[in-house]
Amino acid sequence: MITRIWRLLPGPLWARIVQAAILVAVFLVALSFFYDWLGKVIIDQGGTVG
Repeated sequence: MITRIWRLLPGPLWARIVQAAILVAVFLVALSFFYDWLGKVIIDQGGTVG
């Protein structure tokens, strides 16, 4: 899957590297927000500690 995405990126090698770095950063930020939402909404319903 990663190689398929790499081949779909347009431009020379340096442009592909920049695009891949931006895609990874966006993915990590989205994953962080997803885990935060999952922790607040699904897993932690409030209640007592312990």
